[in-house]
Amino acid sequence: MRKLKRLRPHGTLILEVDGSKVVGEDLARLLLLIDRGGSILSASRILKIAYSRAWEAIARAERLLGVRLVEPRRGGRSGGGARLTAAGRKLLELYLEEYRRLLGRRLAVEEARIEAPELVYAGSNDLLLEHVFGLMRARGVGSIEVAWIGSAGGLSLLMLGEADLAGIHLYDPETGEYNAPYISRYWLENRVVLVRGYERELGFASRKAFEDPVEAIVSGRAKLINRNLGSGTRVRLDCLLKERSAELGKPFSELIRSIRGYGEEVKTHLDVVRAIASGRADIGLTIRWMAEKYGLNFKPIGWEKFDFAIPVESLKRKPVKAFLKALASEELRGLVKGLSGYRIGNDSGRIVYG
Repeated sequence: MRKLKRLRPHGTLILEVDGSKVVGEDLARLLLLIDRGGSILSASRILKIAYSRAWEAIARAERLLGVRLVEPRRGGRSGGGARLTAAGRKLLELYLEEYRRLLGRRLAVEEARIEAPELVYAGSNDLLLEHVFGLMRARGVGSIEVAWIGSAGGLSLLMLGEADLAGIHLYDPETGEYNAPYISRYWLENRVVLVRGYERELGFASRKAFEDPVEAIVSGRAKLINRNLGSGTRVRLDCLLKERSAELGKPFSELIRSIRGYGEEVKTHLDVVRAIASGRADIGLTIRWMAEKYGLNFKPIGWEKFDFAIPVESLKRKPVKAFLKALASEELRGLVKGLSGYRIGNDSGRIVYG
């Protein structure tokens, strides 16, 4: 009975659109700190959440509302970063006003001085890249902030001036090229260079072998496990599906609605093969090394270029120089020899565009 007397009401506020949650306390705190400090990175570190989680929360709200909430602040990583758009500020003000009105208190946000990491990577997830970071740490580069948010997400954070480099593998069906065509599409022309990385063999992993994996997906014979929006693998899969929709004379939007599992997204190649190995899905697009590690069938579709977009001003920074040195090192070449589905050329670590 004594504890019953100590009970106090406590609530929170969630703003929705069409029944979907847009913003709650976590995102509101994130937007408030971005507004005050001008950095997604600093805000996520203060809140002690993963950089990728912060970015995904913002991106999801933007998709639901159909507007941009965060935009680049001019000046590069040292003097730039992120700021709220007019829509972002209006959303934040609405939330804070309703929060005070309904709950009778202000939204609490603890601020702190956070030391920035030596290197910030944003982009696609990759096993070999983790080895590169390991080589860098062994050579004295201490804090490396990593955000596995997909190729498009990495380029977006370069636009915001929030990252030192982005790992990308984006296929352009119009030119048949990887990565370079996307630099101008993200308004990064003359702002970044493209550094050659390495190549990975891409294909369909499955428990049961399919002669035509795309047909198996489209016909519904195989349930798909998909990658997240913005990932290079998702872009490549959509290209294959668009080709098949054209052959069938069926609109792409209609085709994907009929595909089992198309809306089930995961963030990494490891997540893809685990979903297939566990029976949660039948097939997914991934890299050879990961498929073979889990004993799955692998139907290759070709080799993709995994490159790195780096802001011109970041090329002078010691951690970036250490990254380029590790990328071109003999140690890394030795590692590649032991990884099926990877290959590295003599131009690794060199600028190939920009």
